[in-house]
Amino acid sequence: MPGGWLQKLATAPLLGSAAATVQAWRVARRRYGRVYEALVPEIERRSRMSRDEMRAHCDERLAVLLGHAYAHVPHYREAWRRAGILPQDLRAIDDLARRLPLLSREEARAAPQRLLDERLAPSALVRLSTSGSTGSPLTLFRTPEAEATSYAFFEARCRRPAGMQFGRLPYVMIGGQLVAPVTRDRPPFWVYNYAWKQLYLSSYHLSERFLPHYVKALRRRPYHAILGYPSSLHTVARHLLERGEPPIPMRCAITSSETLLEHQREAIERAFGCKVFDQYGAGELCVFAAQCGRGSMHVSPDYGRIEVIGDDGRPCRPGETGELVCTSLINFGQVFIRYRIGDRGAIDEGRCACGSALPVLSRLEGRVDEVLRTRDGRAIGRLDPVFKGVEHVREAQIVQEEADRFVVRVVPAPGYDAGSAELIRRNLSDRVGDVRIDVVTVEAIERTRAGKFRAVISRVNPPRNP
Repeated sequence: MPGGWLQKLATAPLLGSAAATVQAWRVARRRYGRVYEALVPEIERRSRMSRDEMRAHCDERLAVLLGHAYAHVPHYREAWRRAGILPQDLRAIDDLARRLPLLSREEARAAPQRLLDERLAPSALVRLSTSGSTGSPLTLFRTPEAEATSYAFFEARCRRPAGMQFGRLPYVMIGGQLVAPVTRDRPPFWVYNYAWKQLYLSSYHLSERFLPHYVKALRRRPYHAILGYPSSLHTVARHLLERGEPPIPMRCAITSSETLLEHQREAIERAFGCKVFDQYGAGELCVFAAQCGRGSMHVSPDYGRIEVIGDDGRPCRPGETGELVCTSLINFGQVFIRYRIGDRGAIDEGRCACGSALPVLSRLEGRVDEVLRTRDGRAIGRLDPVFKGVEHVREAQIVQEEADRFVVRVVPAPGYDAGSAELIRRNLSDRVGDVRIDVVTVEAIERTRAGKFRAVISRVNPPRNP
């Protein structure tokens, strides 16, 4: 996001594109410089490794990380000494689950600098903050090399397999950066970044009043890809489909940062005439996964190690859903080892039909606080089937207020009626049991400060692992 005088320029309609382009040139060397250019072909080469070759590579990288953490990162050195653990005790990846303590998000939030390499000045690192959708943002640090490495993975294992190559052809991004004041009531709600050939549209002005302007901007020139939050792309797609407008053709659509729901995928693919490739990552740089052409979400184990653990703290079986625990293998500046990232999912050991040997994240159910818990303790994720067959709904959000009370907030489209509400209530009841379910209509559903849409919110504290 532009900062200082650049941010002031970005909020001026005539100067916003100039500011965005200057800002892009400023960060391009760090993100897309020599480290990035060298790593993209190397990551593509490792994509063709056998599982045994990849495991050996990750074991070697992990051994280096553990030695580094013990020698130079205060949190791990002190925690491991208290537990009687030495680096030489940890010679294989599987030892992680048996020996090392978990790192909670609360610990990382309370003392983020204790996870830093003590030899590095924080001013030498790239500093950022999570969006803090739960109200408590997390301060993150990364080395410039780690940031470039992360973008190289995104290019090699997401953009290029989807049919996009950064910097080659114009593309569209709908994101949470503030490129126009939220109070602006006339276009433009976007800037054009000439350095990256990127049309960047605000996710904060996607109302029925302004959507025709978005569509006009998208049709102004050909773009070969569209990227953004699933909810943002779906809002534009739904607008096109409801009005019977012709598609805006793209080569691919890439989504991230929110759980992609099936009805969103279907609408986006129809409106833009292309496949959707979903991507999963985190600001902590400890996990990365991206969909292949067959629809499988392939994990990059050379980016970060993922464990799946149950509510009792034990490893889950292949295909069983549990909490994701992640270890970054690319960021040695702020180190995350066995980090409880707060998401839930499952890893499948089967091989994808695309031929890749990379593991498959067979389920991703969103954040722990976005998984509903029934009165008998069951965890319910992926609730988009609740809206299957329900017409005339623009957006909806499910909120679990208490163990036996749910509220479904619906932004209705023309034609929504009491029958639609009853179908939603019945579909949800089929999944959570005999509880109170209120279906209410609202004018809009609030986004987080980063512009993200939360489809499910649980105000019931889930059980935590020991």
